[in-house]
Amino acid sequence: MYGEYKRNWATDEVWMNPAVHENYPEWKKARDRRKKFNPSEVTFLNQFGDRFSKDGNGRVSTFRYRDVDTSYSISYDSRGDVSSISSSHGWTWSRVEDGEARGWLIRNYFDMWQVEERDCGEVLVDDEGIKCTTGSASLLGLPERSN
Repeated sequence: MYGEYKRNWATDEVWMNPAVHENYPEWKKARDRRKKFNPSEVTFLNQFGDRFSKDGNGRVSTFRYRDVDTSYSISYDSRGDVSSISSSHGWTWSRVEDGEARGWLIRNYFDMWQVEERDCGEVLVDDEGIKCTTGSASLLGLPERSN
């Protein structure tokens, strides 16, 4: 086996040399896939060790805290505000705007509750995680960073 490997490297005609990985069609296919990446397929790492990806508009579309074994997918409305969040563990957070009743509806397979907007404020998502403008994200059942 080593003799064949050595003989292939000694081949004068590089285009026929199977030991040079650029000649393998799989390598070329992988290279072409890397050139055509979508922003949503790129995963970033922040200073806390959390992983997140962004959509074509530069907004965070998925987020995973380093210490939490749950991924969060974020959806936005036409204004660019967070409209819903869903977790890999079956929880969903949906923004509710029924007349004067504004807030968030939180539910999973067996449980459901609602948090008014005055208690949590607006929900924001950035490179550092999911946050509430007032109050605490724990009211919504979302993880909070312990800094």
